[in-house]
Amino acid sequence: MKKSKLLYLTLQQLLFLMYFILSYFIYTLAMKQGNEGVAIQILGGKDDGFFYWEQAKNIVSGEYAILTSIYPLIIGTIVKLTGIEDVYIIRFFNYLGFVGFVFISTWIIDFIFKYTNKNSNEMINERFNSKTILILAFVCYSSLIMYSTFSIYRDIWIMFFYLLSVFLSGLIIFDYRKYALIILFLIPILWIMGELRFYAAGSFMVTIIIYFSYKQFKKLKRPVVAISVFFTIFILYYTFMMDYPLPYLKMSLGDALEYRSSALTNFSGGSQMYINLKQPFFGTFFVNYFHSYLSNFIGPLPWQINGFSTLLLFIVESVPMIGLLRFLWIKKNSLSPIHNYLLLHAFVWFGLIGLSNDNVGTAARLRMIGWVLILIVFVTVYFSDKGSKEKEKV
Repeated sequence: MKKSKLLYLTLQQLLFLMYFILSYFIYTLAMKQGNEGVAIQILGGKDDGFFYWEQAKNIVSGEYAILTSIYPLIIGTIVKLTGIEDVYIIRFFNYLGFVGFVFISTWIIDFIFKYTNKNSNEMINERFNSKTILILAFVCYSSLIMYSTFSIYRDIWIMFFYLLSVFLSGLIIFDYRKYALIILFLIPILWIMGELRFYAAGSFMVTIIIYFSYKQFKKLKRPVVAISVFFTIFILYYTFMMDYPLPYLKMSLGDALEYRSSALTNFSGGSQMYINLKQPFFGTFFVNYFHSYLSNFIGPLPWQINGFSTLLLFIVESVPMIGLLRFLWIKKNSLSPIHNYLLLHAFVWFGLIGLSNDNVGTAARLRMIGWVLILIVFVTVYFSDKGSKEKEKV
């Protein structure tokens, strides 16, 4: 136990050091290039980080700021309160978000082992081994490295709050009597997450609705009828009411598809998927949506590889994820209710970005939340299964 714990803690500190040094290296290189330490020229210079930094400076100077989310307001307030008008203070702020994200990821692992094993002390090695492999995955996860260190993106905070929401909601759902009051903390966390990226909170709420609906659905005597009714309602909505704004999201399915289709014309680039979901016939929509879902989930798919960058993304991210999914499919009978809850959050998240995104690079950025949840499920299932086999041999 001491050996596995020591290995985990050592790798964890190396991970934190790696991300800190890399962020500082990008900062110094960007300063030399005249980019105020925000991002380096290889990324095209003016990325989202530049926009956030410009709005933050406007907030500090009292000028008009474009607040597409609460993030520019947060970082602008940090600069104003500290008096440090240097982007490195924001890089350090985001680094703290990464550290918090890592800790919550490992807390979820503890949560899984605690509630899926009667005697958690028997699984201490498995628990620390799971954390160790997760840390190694973070070391190798190229998109996570890029969007946590290469600029001052808001993504790491969205991931932090989403995983925190999943963790707290899991405590409430699986041990309600003990953790019911946590909902008082969960509500403001969901609000902040929604202000950072509105459909992140929307995805979380949709997952909760589906989760509890499914629990009621299992009690039905005729589930096929319920499924038929659901699809009938969706077909009617798609055909006659797709331009009706949905509550909270303040946009309709038609708006989302229109935004997506605009990317095919106005903002198209070399990494576009060219999957048009705005179809007059719902059957065509379903086929194209399934294609988009897979592309955003595990893409780029082989036929979407059109250059070195997409080929590299396919090799270092898509292929390993396909392997993880294959393992989880084989071990599907070993999945606990908590595992299924985490996977549901991941699959709903992919479903949402599959509706709105048509870009391979953006997909790699947006899907990180779902991929981290799948990684957590994988490492815990793998070492639980390995531990059980070793005990059988003894």
